[in-house]
Amino acid sequence: MIEPDAYLQQTPEVAARFEKLRRRPVILDVENLRKEFESAHGSHVAIEDVSFQVRRREFVCVLGPSGCGKSTLIRILAGLDFPTGGDVKLDGKTVRGPGSDRGMVFQGYTLFPWLTVKKNVMFGLKVGGKPGHLAESEAREWIALVGLSKFENHYPHQLSGGMKQRVAIARALANNPRILLMDEPFGALDAQTRAQMQSYLLQIWRQVDITILFITHDLDEAVYLADRILVLDANPGRVMEFIENPVPQPRSPEQFQQAPFQALRARLDALIHPPKSGNEEKLPLTRMTVVGDDVD
Repeated sequence: MIEPDAYLQQTPEVAARFEKLRRRPVILDVENLRKEFESAHGSHVAIEDVSFQVRRREFVCVLGPSGCGKSTLIRILAGLDFPTGGDVKLDGKTVRGPGSDRGMVFQGYTLFPWLTVKKNVMFGLKVGGKPGHLAESEAREWIALVGLSKFENHYPHQLSGGMKQRVAIARALANNPRILLMDEPFGALDAQTRAQMQSYLLQIWRQVDITILFITHDLDEAVYLADRILVLDANPGRVMEFIENPVPQPRSPEQFQQAPFQALRARLDALIHPPKSGNEEKLPLTRMTVVGDDVD
């Protein structure tokens, strides 16, 4: 039986790691963020009074129930949408639109289908003004980092789903962004490929000077990947907790069954799926089968 507060108990090694992390500079500062959408049916507040900070080389997962505004939040951080109120600063500068200081990886495969792996990774480098030979050389380094050197001349349709996402990560990192924003990037993958991609991502993160903010709805994924986990409430999205992960680094799948992992997972589950109240919304039911078919 896991103690209810066991997830708060850090080993001396984990506590020392977080003490070092707290001394790192803040690169992302989100303050009192609010997003309200207007429609013909009235207004809807997606996120309200969201404030948090992310430090250099930190891996933060954002977790919450459906309707908590996770995707809205990351689109604002990427500069693809604009807040109704509040401020987002990266390295002290207000985010006012997309920029090369932020890399973005989506759930869907966003590679250019008419370009090879190498040319997909080169694309942003060339747009940024790198001469062709330098862009090619740097692209090959990033492709090697994600373990796809043998596939640099393949086209996206010749790759598996996990390989496509590795190319997308390489392309996003090639521009040397300050932060990598990932919106449920492994959500469309099967369970085995998803586990492989989680392992690959941790290996890549350890090799690169990059900060990662990762949106997910998967509790195990958040506990496995994150230094800290930002938990949002729903309707509107608000910060419930920002939890330091007590699971020691480096991570491995064997930790899934250990007490720190299971305790934190149980805590996250309690936050996101609280006990049901008596006034739970019920669907209007219409029976679509023959009465008396012995199905309850």
